[in-house]
Amino acid sequence: MAERGAAVLAALLFLGLGTAAAEGAPAAAPAPFVWRQKPNTVFAVGESIVYAIKYGIVPAGTARLDVRAEEKINGRSAYRLECVARSNAAMDAVFKVRDRNESWLDRESLCSLRFRQDMREGLFKRKVETAYDPVTGRFLYRKWRKGKEFVYDGPSPTYTQDVLSSLYYLRTCDLIVGESVLVDANSGSNNWTLRVHVIARETVEVPAGRFVCLKLEPVLAGDGLFRSKGRLEVWVTADARRVPVLLRSRVTVGAFDAEMAEYTPGGGEVPTVAGATSVQTLRP
Repeated sequence: MAERGAAVLAALLFLGLGTAAAEGAPAAAPAPFVWRQKPNTVFAVGESIVYAIKYGIVPAGTARLDVRAEEKINGRSAYRLECVARSNAAMDAVFKVRDRNESWLDRESLCSLRFRQDMREGLFKRKVETAYDPVTGRFLYRKWRKGKEFVYDGPSPTYTQDVLSSLYYLRTCDLIVGESVLVDANSGSNNWTLRVHVIARETVEVPAGRFVCLKLEPVLAGDGLFRSKGRLEVWVTADARRVPVLLRSRVTVGAFDAEMAEYTPGGGEVPTVAGATSVQTLRP
């Protein structure tokens, strides 16, 4: 509907300016791109979360989420995010996992500027890299698999999230039980709208303790941090930081859980929010 309204408006403007254009009036210069301002009082450089991964009740490995540094991407300040997952020795014999995902999240607008993935899950191996340009609204996707390189250039929404940055961006959004959050997302050569349902407020127990959480259910449509196409559930703390303490990927047989074992907040960038309870003291 918004696109149709914009098209009608454009047509009216064209008809109204038709005479001037015919008389050779100079075309107006395109308006300069203005980056959006998306405040972040949730995470900061130095934040680190360590997870214990289980398949059912069986220990399967570990994973880490880190805000590693602040770096420059095409002159823009960006958070470098990293997610590393690794199966343990026992699971290696069955299904070896060595996954690394990196994302560069624009500090000012909180959109993805670059994504890099090095994935090994069982016999499946793949390396990808995607560069996003919000100014032109395009992305460049490159994939390496089985000795071949695939390159795709295509349009994307102005402020796009990759499969890792979407989690951090979501933490900065208003999460209200019974409502949904829509996120423009990209994976591979595909764009889609990620719909995240805020299901309920629950108390969750993980190795790091017990936490009052909001239960989220993203409707996935791409290659996420887990390549399975099952159901994903995420529990984030109900305080100001929205720390993801539990991620559950339901597959055809059973489920993989990533349970928070350790949490280290970022260094001095996240201000104290009045009335909020810190992660460390969120234990009933």
